[in-house]
Amino acid sequence: MKILKVIGMVILILIAIFIILGLIAPARYAVTRSIEIKAPRELVFGHVQFWRHWQAWSPWAERDTSMIVTISGIDGAEGALYLWEGDPKITGKGEMTNTGVIPLEEVAFQTHFIEPWESMSDGYFRFSAQNDTTMVSWEFNGDNPFPWNVFALFMSMDRMIGKDMERGLNLLQQLCEKEAEIILSYQIKEITLPAINYAVIRKNIGFPEMEQFFSESYTDLMTNLGKNMIRMTGPPSALYFSWDEQNMQTELAAAIPIRGTFNKGNVSTISIPQTKAYQLDYYGPYDGLALAHQALDMYLMKQEAKFVGPAIEEYVSDPMTETDPAKWLTRIYYPVEK
Repeated sequence: MKILKVIGMVILILIAIFIILGLIAPARYAVTRSIEIKAPRELVFGHVQFWRHWQAWSPWAERDTSMIVTISGIDGAEGALYLWEGDPKITGKGEMTNTGVIPLEEVAFQTHFIEPWESMSDGYFRFSAQNDTTMVSWEFNGDNPFPWNVFALFMSMDRMIGKDMERGLNLLQQLCEKEAEIILSYQIKEITLPAINYAVIRKNIGFPEMEQFFSESYTDLMTNLGKNMIRMTGPPSALYFSWDEQNMQTELAAAIPIRGTFNKGNVSTISIPQTKAYQLDYYGPYDGLALAHQALDMYLMKQEAKFVGPAIEEYVSDPMTETDPAKWLTRIYYPVEK
């Protein structure tokens, strides 16, 4: 009987200690990591704001190559969802919800871990510009209700996810600094863009449709112009009237420069008047044009000039005769008012 009493007392003492620990242990946790990135804030912010860009720097995507990601809603805006499912031993299953965006300052989110265990946490990225660098802070925080707050005394959330956050910020730093080096290498000059007429096929389309649109439209344009004995007066071009990153939509036109006008079927004429413009010469494959446009966007802001559009891409090199994509020249013009 004495042994049973002793065992009972020990159990009561352990329960009391556990309850006391529950009363004094923190009811919330917060894990924060920061890094300085030598890149413009606009560039860094864009890689975090849009879920579709996380794959390039996410530490969990790096560790779990089997992870499947699904994005729904308007990416980059409040309410957008990032759903993942991967190796149960590495990433498990869960979802993140964008809970608010302050342009160039903060991206907030809520994370719902579903498997291997269920939990909720809030988080944010905050950005501040310091000279030519960007300071980025990443935080996860959440509730630690009893009895989980007691277990947290022995299993620190900081130790559990802190290293992953550090790795993610390091990957983000490497990505942004590499892109910033490319962006800053471009030479941009101010020119007077002469007046020009374009025969165009114009349309609102989603980003994934662009390649097919250009392929079909240039064929239609050349066929129509050839049948009507109209000669092109310069390289094939593209005109961009709008670019909606969140909805992944653009209003654009496949364009051929001509003398005079031509309006027939789905082909019409757009006249660009003589104007001041910023010009950038880009050499390389077409999938690298995004950084050239970012360079022009940043230069535009720095010069405090008003973009009047449309943005023009002039495809100087013919891929049919120049087989090396690194030598393809695309001349980009941003018409402006100063």
